[in-house]
Amino acid sequence: MTAPAPTADSWTVRGARQALWPTRIYQRTTPTSPDTDALAEEILTREHADTSRSLGVAAARKSAADILTWQLPAITSLNTWISEAALALTGAGPQTPLRASAWAVRYRAGGFHEVHAHHDSAVSGVYYLRTAPDPTGALELADPRPARWATEPPGSGDLYEVTPHPGLLISFPSWLRHGVAPHNCDTARLCIAFNVTMETP
Repeated sequence: MTAPAPTADSWTVRGARQALWPTRIYQRTTPTSPDTDALAEEILTREHADTSRSLGVAAARKSAADILTWQLPAITSLNTWISEAALALTGAGPQTPLRASAWAVRYRAGGFHEVHAHHDSAVSGVYYLRTAPDPTGALELADPRPARWATEPPGSGDLYEVTPHPGLLISFPSWLRHGVAPHNCDTARLCIAFNVTMETP
């Protein structure tokens, strides 16, 4: 059925609003258990034999990016969750070859991470093992539209904050700039950050 033609004294206007190029964010809360506690303790134990990597962070410690190869039950689950997040974000099929790497980050009081992006991967994210009892050290996701600065002043909407809690896994496109707000608590904040790339034949 076609719409009636406009008459001289009337004109029907119909419009639609469409969001172009939305930024997909994946989030899930996983159960904590003795297995995740064992993983946290293993990370802390291995710190003594591992060289600290602190690029981009202050009052924090990064581990080697080999955590997903550790033979622990919690790592088996984490590998599955990361794969599910990557496939959900990219819309890729379940047979898509993925390559993931992950490293632990332990933030002390005052620790933070500068806003950055990962341009050598497709999907990035973080899984939280231990956090402060009060909201602190939020994950900050930056507005990805640089052209907006030409017409709009900076405001509170420039950063979207995610409050961490144990068991939370959040993932996003690697090009999305992100950082960590200051962790203002004596309780250590322990998380596992990860990157995923899509393998090509």
